[in-house]
Amino acid sequence: MNGPLRRPSLGCLVGLTLLLGSSPAAAEVSSAQRATAEALFQQASQLMDQKHFGEACEKFAASQELDPGLGTMLYLADCYEQAGRTASAWALFREAEDAARRAEQPDREHIASERATNLEARLSKLELRVPAARRVPGLELRLNDAPVPSASWNVPLPVDPGSTRLEARAPGKKPWTTQLEVADGPASQVTEIQELADTPPAVRTESSPVLEHRSAPSTSGSAQRTVGYVMSAVGVVALAAGGFFGYRAYSSNKRSKGECRADDSNACTPAGASLREDAKTASALSTVATVSGGALVVSGLTLVFTAPSAAPAKAGSADPKQASVVPFGLQLSGVW
Repeated sequence: MNGPLRRPSLGCLVGLTLLLGSSPAAAEVSSAQRATAEALFQQASQLMDQKHFGEACEKFAASQELDPGLGTMLYLADCYEQAGRTASAWALFREAEDAARRAEQPDREHIASERATNLEARLSKLELRVPAARRVPGLELRLNDAPVPSASWNVPLPVDPGSTRLEARAPGKKPWTTQLEVADGPASQVTEIQELADTPPAVRTESSPVLEHRSAPSTSGSAQRTVGYVMSAVGVVALAAGGFFGYRAYSSNKRSKGECRADDSNACTPAGASLREDAKTASALSTVATVSGGALVVSGLTLVFTAPSAAPAKAGSADPKQASVVPFGLQLSGVW
């Protein structure tokens, strides 16, 4: 790029900006936005003088977004050119040329047209070649994450020199990416889009419904049997307590007869009366314990024998859980 030729052009832009003023904004801009845009413009101009073109272009672009103006657009295009972004500069000069024509500013229109024409001979061009056989439904091409319209495929496109990331993607296909190094212009190169591979089918991680159906009853049945065993054991203890209190009631009642008159059962010594009361209490406790114990045993055995069993084993094999339950059941049937 020719520095001496570039600086006079920038001087012309400064003169035109002071002479003609900024172009009208496309939409109403608040005073705060205008002040911020002006501050960004001043910072960008200082960065341009220091040859920090990358930072300067960012601030010019931010100023233009806040308060659009033809003067700022021309400065931004000039900044792109000095930063080596020839395609971006060329496109923006063409846009400024059209805007100046519509605004009836022939001086700015002439400058923008001249700068765009000079750049056109130095552009780097890239052709994204997509064979018809590879145009799968939904195919999308992107350059540096910017979408490339399908109408621009298979034709040379102006692009900025340097490292460029090309990506192709489509529904049901694996994305294809490559890194291109676009040479400084004038230059032209062709890149052919590779065939996209199919996306592998998703691997199902859900459990088999059959296995879930078989394992659920086994788990719930085991818990039910455990509760049944506990209830039966508590019932056996209660029956034993009922037997103990029943024997105590019989023993106390028998001993009380020696302390009472035979012809009048209510005529007893204090010791006899105490033994009679102890016999009544023990009898009541025996009744409660026996009835409760019997109910617990019956309920527990019902839970044990009605619990869902595990899935049936294949022929020729034995289920270890079933083998351990059978002897216990035989033992219970022998006792009761």
